[in-house]
Amino acid sequence: MIALYRKYRPTTFDEVIAQEHITRTLINQIKMDRITHAYLFTGSRGTGKTTCARIFARAVNCVNNQNGSPCGECAVCKALKGNGSIDIVELDAASNNGVDQVREIVDNVQYPPVSGKYKVYIIDEVHMLTASAFNALLKTLEEPPAHSIFILATTEVHKLPATVLSRCMRFDFRLVEQEVLKNYLKSVYKVEGVVASDDALSLIASSAEGSVRDMLSIADRCLNYSSNLTYEEVLSVLGASGKDKTRALFNAIARCQIGDILSIIDDTVSAGKSVSLIAKDLCSYARDLLVLKTANGVGVIGAKDELEKMTSEAQEYTPQQLVEIINIFSSIDSELRYSVSPRIVLECSALRAGRLAVVDLSALEERITRLENKIESGQIAVTAPVDEPIHVAVSSPTRSAKPMDARSVWGRILTYVRLNENTRVIPYLDRIKEVEVRDGKLILWVEPNNFLQIVDESVSGAVERAIRADGINLKLMVNKVAGGVDMDSEIEKIKRLMDQAKINVKK
Repeated sequence: MIALYRKYRPTTFDEVIAQEHITRTLINQIKMDRITHAYLFTGSRGTGKTTCARIFARAVNCVNNQNGSPCGECAVCKALKGNGSIDIVELDAASNNGVDQVREIVDNVQYPPVSGKYKVYIIDEVHMLTASAFNALLKTLEEPPAHSIFILATTEVHKLPATVLSRCMRFDFRLVEQEVLKNYLKSVYKVEGVVASDDALSLIASSAEGSVRDMLSIADRCLNYSSNLTYEEVLSVLGASGKDKTRALFNAIARCQIGDILSIIDDTVSAGKSVSLIAKDLCSYARDLLVLKTANGVGVIGAKDELEKMTSEAQEYTPQQLVEIINIFSSIDSELRYSVSPRIVLECSALRAGRLAVVDLSALEERITRLENKIESGQIAVTAPVDEPIHVAVSSPTRSAKPMDARSVWGRILTYVRLNENTRVIPYLDRIKEVEVRDGKLILWVEPNNFLQIVDESVSGAVERAIRADGINLKLMVNKVAGGVDMDSEIEKIKRLMDQAKINVKK
């Protein structure tokens, strides 16, 4: 059985989807006989680089091309069909990246083609060539024989030497839009006799992330799973647990429910879902909520009742809160990749996101406003008269018990810093152990080994600007918490010991 991405690989330019800006140019070059000697095809994986290179290699040799594409019927097309032709040479630079392989091409390029007009060399993943291999190729690439064409294909064009880039006509392949992928998949499944719901097609198309080959690979797996695909079945094939678990975890994070966060992560990991996929799902879920809240759900995939539920849920959060969660879970990929304990990285990131969500005062204000509206509309019954005073017992402030308004003040400061200052300041502010308001001062209590970073101008200055901007009449003071290692004292000790050692050496 042939894989779908091989079975439906285009054989003419007309069959290539979503790359008209490239195929039209190549077709016109063939029609007008303006073929150049070197091409560079660059773009993300699975967008048609190697496919277009093969079509172009056959089209320039075809004696009866149809609208710039190979006819597939002439003697030349039949001779060039498949991988056995000596006039179309393909080199995979990922596994043949040495200077010897390139020198072999340079030695053979002088010989004329056997079947057609041109001898075409397709070098895939060209960025993998060594520096020596590039140097061996340069002269031939600049002035090749008239009968030869070089097509270089790569996903990482930034790794190519400038000397190579300047010698090639460059074409950038774009990622394919989700709707285009979906329509193409629908036509493929129709030929294969597979019935799939609209939601299932959308999910497969979105999972491909713009790559036609990736989409057909996923579609192939789903086809073998069922010939009547539903949204839930595609989720099962992709290894996703659906949005119920993701929603539960997201809500726990947004409410900083530590026990629920750890419990849900444990259940999800135990069910076999990878840690990186959990982080990706959380990031995607927060993004979907943000789109539903701010852009009327453009591009959000899901069943109708699912989208209604998410739209209602999106109103519980502010855009700033959702953006913070997206930032946290979109930036832990490298940490997960190199960590010896990816699960702990995920748990710590979830708890950090929860903590940020709690101190988001704009979210609190929004919730209070919604509560007030519900009270006014009669949706919530008030048991006590509104004007009845509410007495709250407050214990006397001590060193371990923060004053009543300290948390509120600190929350306002953090909100201002996140919205107006460099986000790199935030991790340092997270290290603050305790905040206290006393005698007209905002006192930050930090561990001794973090003291220098907090008093640094970039951090303390950001806090002071927030105090001034918010009209808070307090003076900033940074104190060390008792215990721990006082790095200042340790550094001074080391300096004294080094000075003493220098004096002893001189003596």
